[in-house]
Amino acid sequence: MTGSAAKRIISNGLLGLAGFCFLFGAGVTVVDVALRAVAGSNVPAAIELTSLSIGLGALLSMPVCYAQRTHVTAKLLSELFPRWFAYPLGIVGAVASVVFAALLLWLSGSNALSRLGSPETTADLGLSKPLLLMVVAFALGVSLVAATAGLFFAMRTERNRV
Repeated sequence: MTGSAAKRIISNGLLGLAGFCFLFGAGVTVVDVALRAVAGSNVPAAIELTSLSIGLGALLSMPVCYAQRTHVTAKLLSELFPRWFAYPLGIVGAVASVVFAALLLWLSGSNALSRLGSPETTADLGLSKPLLLMVVAFALGVSLVAATAGLFFAMRTERNRV
């Protein structure tokens, strides 16, 4: 298996899981609203299920966005004067992504480490908050690796686009 095939499998896997999380969260909301309207009942822990699943979906899609550099960008100067601005601004954007990913990892990781061993649980489902925070920190760690890969990709390819 080549490196690009492995990247594609990992990216598609992460995006597939993220899509499942988004659909699950939306499905819980739809079922909850329908139950309220029809039966006057609700889905237990609907808000928590929706919040956690949509949040996990966003976290799972972040590494793909960073690695493929498909995040939102503004290319005003690089479109007007590509020879002058495309490469430097592409590198600045990639470096900003690495810095932002590192900052997110540091904040979430330090929060997760400070809560290790804590008996805190989520209100409705009783899930361990320290474990959930470790999952978030891990996903953000993968995002940092992907952002760094995106920076190296930008350094290799941005100059060739000009």
